[in-house]
Amino acid sequence: MRFSFFLLFVLSMTSCLGQLKKLLFNDNWEFQFKPSDPVSVISLPHSPKLEPLVMKGQFTGEVIYRKRFDYPLAKGKRLFIEFEGAMHTAKIVLNGKNVGQHIGGYLPFQIDLTEALKDSANVLEVFLDNREDPSVPPGKPLKELDFYYHAGIYRNVWLAEVGGIQIQVPHFQTIDANASSADLQLDFKLQYEPDWIRLPIQVEAKIGAATFTLSSESIADSTNVISYIGKLNLKTPQLWSPSDPNLYELKIHAIVANDTIAKHVLKVGIRKPELKADGFYLNGMQLFLNGTNRHQEFPYVGYAVPDNAQKRDALLIKEAGFNFVRLSHYPQAPAFYEACNELGIIIMDAIPGWQFFGPPPFEQRCKNDLEALIHRDRNHPSVIFWENSLNETEMPEQFILEMNQLAKSLLNNKGFTAGWIDHPSYDVFIPARQHSKAPSYWSGYKPKANAMFIAEYGDWEYYAQNAGLNQTQFADLATTERNSRHFRGASEQALLQQAYNFQEASNSNRKGANIIGEANWVCFDYNRGYSPDIEASGIYDICRLPKYAADFYKSQGLENTAKPFVSIASRWDTNSSSKVTVYSNCEHVELLLNNKSILKKTVVTGLASDHLPHPPFQFEIPAFESGKLVAKGFNRQVNVTSDQVQTPGKPAQLTLELDTLHEGIDTQKADLIFVRAKLLDANGTIIPTNEYKVTFSILAQDAGLVCPAIQPMVAGVASALMRTEAPQQPISIKVSLTALGLTDQLIWKP
Repeated sequence: MRFSFFLLFVLSMTSCLGQLKKLLFNDNWEFQFKPSDPVSVISLPHSPKLEPLVMKGQFTGEVIYRKRFDYPLAKGKRLFIEFEGAMHTAKIVLNGKNVGQHIGGYLPFQIDLTEALKDSANVLEVFLDNREDPSVPPGKPLKELDFYYHAGIYRNVWLAEVGGIQIQVPHFQTIDANASSADLQLDFKLQYEPDWIRLPIQVEAKIGAATFTLSSESIADSTNVISYIGKLNLKTPQLWSPSDPNLYELKIHAIVANDTIAKHVLKVGIRKPELKADGFYLNGMQLFLNGTNRHQEFPYVGYAVPDNAQKRDALLIKEAGFNFVRLSHYPQAPAFYEACNELGIIIMDAIPGWQFFGPPPFEQRCKNDLEALIHRDRNHPSVIFWENSLNETEMPEQFILEMNQLAKSLLNNKGFTAGWIDHPSYDVFIPARQHSKAPSYWSGYKPKANAMFIAEYGDWEYYAQNAGLNQTQFADLATTERNSRHFRGASEQALLQQAYNFQEASNSNRKGANIIGEANWVCFDYNRGYSPDIEASGIYDICRLPKYAADFYKSQGLENTAKPFVSIASRWDTNSSSKVTVYSNCEHVELLLNNKSILKKTVVTGLASDHLPHPPFQFEIPAFESGKLVAKGFNRQVNVTSDQVQTPGKPAQLTLELDTLHEGIDTQKADLIFVRAKLLDANGTIIPTNEYKVTFSILAQDAGLVCPAIQPMVAGVASALMRTEAPQQPISIKVSLTALGLTDQLIWKP
């Protein structure tokens, strides 16, 4: 379904150009696959083709985007168009004139439109091509790649109006910091148009109410570029951390004759990360990096994910108890980074790459990607680690050395480089446990010159429980025990085994003497090119619904310690195990069956839990008895939280929910929201069936489904995906389950 809406202009003050006006340019675009095809009117972010839930190859090819607009540009101004991301080769034409091109699908680029711009009736054309190209990272053929790269202008587009001054590539750094004071530095360049600007230029920079002391010098080979360095000692700073993600507003102003000609505003954080012999430290406190991996793909729309939906992914990661996310295996949307800044999630950023080193000019484009990535993201307080290695790729040593040298120069040695090869030029070695290594390797690791972070664990290596690839030692294991890839609709036994495999692996990781943290594989299920099925290792499914493993991690999250948590990992039906697992961060848990106490005890440690912050509780129930299980969590003998499950009865009702994670629907621009239909019994218990299909329908002026109307029940929940376009009118959503004669309706009002 496509939508057509009025052009929405949103003022913003954030840009690497330091402009006075920035306009969101997402609405009223025309789209064609080729010039002879019919024209569709669409809004951005946009995917040329809605894909099936389970992909067996993605759309690749050439597409055309066209935008008609008026823009009377005042004298002494320039107009740039800024793309946050477009896949992956772009040619930009304005009014028949080629104004620029860009190669690479994951990073932003800017094009100066000024020389070809008219006051009215402008026609902007964007020609995109996402066909395979081994010289463009990640470069690997899609049929051999572990993910997909989706076509289209899949992120925001902006117009930026600039005066005679541009503020370029600012770099904010924390030189040193503690609770008493912080030494801060700000570097940036100011470029001015000598024909437009009367000197002198007054420049000021502030963080909060404090002002930087600026020094400047002209660039040797240019008469109109000035380099600035600002210094500031800030007393009693509010430091940024996962538990307390304080942000400051940084402002840079360029003023001529009392008139602000350029302005640049950033949200920044003050923090001091350190790598020491015994681990990672943040603001003087040791911090274990408890993390996950994220692919940015959503079902049906691929990468075309609006800002609000990006933030919801970050919320799910935070709520799962993680303080860290590795962005695998490419740069992701700016809105996701901004959400991590706000929520307190440390990021390992990454250049595009996976098991491939391409022909020239692949190597140079990797270096270009790294430079663009660091310029884009180095001011985010959340970004501390930089994966400038091509993931799981044999790279020439000279390439490794040059990439590390480039990263260090752009970061001024602030921030840590990371690579999957154990090379001393990386600050952090980031192996995946799947790669032919026995468990003793991780605990007995002797670093060359770097710390170790387990970048991936818990996936297919646990087909044989901590055996790595030593499968023959465990020939007697059942299929469910071997496998960590299970869909949310799998059996209770399979999902418990998946959670146990993650638990066992995480516990083993924490025994390593030189390990600063870990990231499980993976947070969300996703599609992959080399296999015609969904990769089901996620602790959430591809529709962002949790499996039991998500509750295990919620119980372990150090940042969640102040939030008592308890969850029963059981459906409590006739197929349920008599050994009931309860995940909790509480000191004690009491389990009751039909108001009768089964057992109350402190946690018991073992070989799979002796290094966990909060080992799970397990209760042995003599015999199945239909009814209600209640788990009560206690701290200091006080009942602080509880959870319950009840034996499902017969289907009695169908209910609709909007899964907005308390963020609401964005009424200013596009949004993407999961709509859930739940099959319940008379008591409101979800019936965990995969048997039925339901039909969704939406009646709205500015919303519609971006998936098939008929969706299957998965463990009692059917998920549809709805896209909205700045809705100002009510949205009516209906669902029906014809086989049972059940319906429900939900009306959302702005």
